[in-house]
Amino acid sequence: MNDRDPTSVQMIAQRLIATRLALGFESQVEFCREIGVSYNTWNNYENARGRPKLDTAIELCVRFNLTLDWIYMGDASGLPHRLAQALTAARAS
Repeated sequence: MNDRDPTSVQMIAQRLIATRLALGFESQVEFCREIGVSYNTWNNYENARGRPKLDTAIELCVRFNLTLDWIYMGDASGLPHRLAQALTAARAS
């Protein structure tokens, strides 16, 4: 598995950062409060030191209309159109 593999921890981390920003959370701290995950845990995810546990990923899907395919595989086809557009913008910046 290389760094460009959509399932790599590096690519998942990039998607998590883009997703947080696309959802309007500039701060990891604010986002962590919103989803009930500790800052250290989330920071590890965003810094490619592990993948989100399934329970956390499911909570993100339910709360923000994400998909497990997006989080773990990088497939944005199941995301709402507005979120997909916001993600494109967040990833470009």
